[in-house]
Amino acid sequence: MARAVWSGTISFGLVSVPVRLYPATRRKDVRFHEIDRMSGQRVRHQKVIEASAPTPTLPRERGREISAIAETKSQLYPTLAHRGTESFQPPRGSESAPGMPQPVAPGDVVKGFEVARDRYVTVDREELEELAPERTRAIDVEQFVDASAVDPIYFDISYYAVPDRDYERAYGLLVDAMRETRKIAICWFVLRRKRYLAALRPQGRLMVLTTMFHADEILPTAGLEPGKPADLRKNEREMAALLINTLSGPFEPERYPDEYRQKLNALIEGRAASARPAASEAPAGAGVQDLMSALRASVEQARLASKGRAKPAAKRKRKSA
Repeated sequence: MARAVWSGTISFGLVSVPVRLYPATRRKDVRFHEIDRMSGQRVRHQKVIEASAPTPTLPRERGREISAIAETKSQLYPTLAHRGTESFQPPRGSESAPGMPQPVAPGDVVKGFEVARDRYVTVDREELEELAPERTRAIDVEQFVDASAVDPIYFDISYYAVPDRDYERAYGLLVDAMRETRKIAICWFVLRRKRYLAALRPQGRLMVLTTMFHADEILPTAGLEPGKPADLRKNEREMAALLINTLSGPFEPERYPDEYRQKLNALIEGRAASARPAASEAPAGAGVQDLMSALRASVEQARLASKGRAKPAAKRKRKSA
């Protein structure tokens, strides 16, 4: 059984129904790793400072936007010391390797929003923590609306809301009531430190919780809609309707597989048996064969050393008086 990604309660009025959320969809896109063609080893990516960036580490003051281009170090350092802000750091290794990308440790990375070319507003992790929504375990129903009033364009990711066994009766009552009234619930909930707008709607004996786009995330259609044709004849409309009815039928999603993914999986499976093993990324001597060779050599060396120690030293003849 799938693992629940969230647990809490559906709350509307004075009624609360404990539920667990399970993913309702799963992408099956074929994902590739990047492999070095010559060695067969996997290619890794690391965070680096751009070679051409004039100010790799942005001087910043909490809540303020600062230019990414400093005039000179002599002008910058006194300013920072006076403000009490973080010190400016020159490019790592810039003295020895100018123009080369320099790796950056995870602890040295902050969030930056580009407000203009080479100008950023930086935000600390602590500041993001302060802005994060309060962690709650409730799906708070804001309003019930007609199901037909919500355009599917607002729907994003869906989850099955599964009730606790002791609350199946209250859950079933809510499912039936929403189906009979043809309503869906618009609600809020917090998942992974983000507050989501969502729609709760009945599907079979379950309810599906679907996250929604906000109104300002839906792009306007102004300038995209064509004008309504005024010269359509009646027989053209009837013929179009006849064509649609001829091609109509029940929705059977299994009839529409991802043919590209199927072909790609077949290609991979056909080559899997003959695929060369990836070269080991472990340090030299860490493999099983290398380890056995090193052990054998060590044993032989120990034996020779032991024989040398066990061999008695030649006794010197005592001279007679």
